[in-house]
Amino acid sequence: MGTLTKQSKTQLMKVLISTTTGNLGSGVLTFIIGLLILRETNSALSFGISQVVGPVVALLLLPFTGSMVDRFNRKKIIIYAQLLSVFSLALYSIYLYYQGFNHLIVTYLLLGCLKISDQFLTTAYTASVVQIVLEEDIQRLKSFQQMIGSLLAIMAPLLGAMLLDILPLLALVWIEILLEIMTMIVVCLINFQFVRLSNAGDQEASSTSSILEMFHDGLVFVKKSRKLIFALFFSMLINFVFGIVTVGLPFIQIQLLHFSNTIYGLTEAIFSFGMIVSALALSLSKTIKIPLFHSWKMISAMGSLFFFLGILLLFPLEQLYFIIGIACFNFLAGTLMTQINVPVTIWLTQEIPNQLQGRVFNLMNTGAQLLSPIGILTFSGLFDVISGSLIFVIAGITILFITLLYPLCFKVDLRTNKL
Repeated sequence: MGTLTKQSKTQLMKVLISTTTGNLGSGVLTFIIGLLILRETNSALSFGISQVVGPVVALLLLPFTGSMVDRFNRKKIIIYAQLLSVFSLALYSIYLYYQGFNHLIVTYLLLGCLKISDQFLTTAYTASVVQIVLEEDIQRLKSFQQMIGSLLAIMAPLLGAMLLDILPLLALVWIEILLEIMTMIVVCLINFQFVRLSNAGDQEASSTSSILEMFHDGLVFVKKSRKLIFALFFSMLINFVFGIVTVGLPFIQIQLLHFSNTIYGLTEAIFSFGMIVSALALSLSKTIKIPLFHSWKMISAMGSLFFFLGILLLFPLEQLYFIIGIACFNFLAGTLMTQINVPVTIWLTQEIPNQLQGRVFNLMNTGAQLLSPIGILTFSGLFDVISGSLIFVIAGITILFITLLYPLCFKVDLRTNKL
């Protein structure tokens, strides 16, 4: 057992290294491309299109991604996804060499290819966790991945802005290609069959089904579970309300409270710092026994946080107090976000049959994001006509209301882990 535990830790390290190299390069490059689009075009619409490419691609791939992950060898899928990224970036670098950053359609096509790669890579990795490390290491792995993601979210804009001042875009694309190749090499060294599962026969049987039949099976599986339906619709509504953070906080800090760029950047970074602290705490703590109930409580706390921020904004305080208040809000919101996401992911990983994990994860992740763009557009209009403090108060009450009533409406017992 000691040898298995040590091998599991080695597997965990390989996954974290590949996560770091893959996300660092893509995060920096995505930031730089967005910055260049804004700088070169001075068009919010052009920038907006670059942000819409990802969700549209994810929606189009919905019937195929999870089914293919469940049907084919997941390690090969990840390697092919990495090859697609490398090939796309190589073609883009050739285009940049001869044409420069002139035609945005080529850049949009690159973003689309990178999103295709990311969809398959993320889904395959998520569905494979239960076979890559021992069960007692799953929470630690998920927590470290969340922590690395949060750290890179802080570093990517800083590195991107710095590198763009000293290197041309072509050189940065080459660096990203090298990082993607490094990631692919590490993935090749990971044993995706480290933990043998008893339902391997079911997975082999699924290989005789068509991709669309497998997608339908995934839908049927989700439909049969009240808890999965609850988690899906609950996530959709919460993500809709969370559009207030995407739109509202920047608007309030810049337009109403007149924060400087430096202060605004600092308060935004504190959100990711809160996620890092929370992920570190989860990685060092014992496995949460009732993850869904834990996440539900954290969402209730998030609703209270929204409410109290709205109350704070009602008072005519000095700017320093608002800076402290919003910094505290971002830190606590980042902490709670990790406490919400990681336990739910662990619960899904442990309870969903391995042969269905790709389809179910893809359905849950894509479905949960469906209302996010609508939420962002809705709150964009509201902040132009309604007091920001009132919106946050109403949003907080709405989250608490949804959190309290939804389990009753769906008649689910969040204190048990069974689907």
